[in-house]
Amino acid sequence: MFSRRFFQLVLACLSLCTCLVAAPPAPGGESATPNGSALMPGLSPPPAACGVTPLPAITDDEALAFEKGNAPDTEDLAPAMAWALAKFQRLVSSVGGTFELKSAYRPQSYQIHLQAVWLKWMRELRNNRDKGCQELRAEVGEEFASHRLLERQMPVTSSEHMRGLAFDARVVMPRVARLKKRRVSLDRVALLAGIHRPDIRRDPVHFELASARTTRSAINR
Repeated sequence: MFSRRFFQLVLACLSLCTCLVAAPPAPGGESATPNGSALMPGLSPPPAACGVTPLPAITDDEALAFEKGNAPDTEDLAPAMAWALAKFQRLVSSVGGTFELKSAYRPQSYQIHLQAVWLKWMRELRNNRDKGCQELRAEVGEEFASHRLLERQMPVTSSEHMRGLAFDARVVMPRVARLKKRRVSLDRVALLAGIHRPDIRRDPVHFELASARTTRSAINR
């Protein structure tokens, strides 16, 4: 009697296991994951989120105008700087050089934006290889390049650009440049116009007004 009942229980268990194995998948062809969630066939898990925060949005109207503008602002340069810029362009042209103005007056709010772009790229995204950060990395990298920022020179918080007393320009001089039959360098031509490059090594495109004493010294040499 005991053996027959035991045999019946064994048969019942085997039947139940067979039914479980042959059971159809979840509705819609979804396969269950260990945590109980469903994943559609052929779909990859969502990409990991980027741990780097996006660039702060520009909210200042003047900074927004600069971001959308195409030409450097020379109208807001100080009169002395505007005069020196015009003279420098004439002198460079007279010795056979080329002059391309990159930037002139900039408001403080836009200067802060440039610094934010530099910091975001150089310290958080330039060497970031996380898959979730590649879209943001491409976006900030493109903005870094469009502003012509230099990796070795972080934009300062306070600049002569904000006072209308500086400009950035790419100047190419001929191998032998002469002015009134005398050989001249880029920096001598700049001083003759009343400007100079205060940090040639780290920021070679940046020009500021020179002191009157420095300008007189250049003219008398």
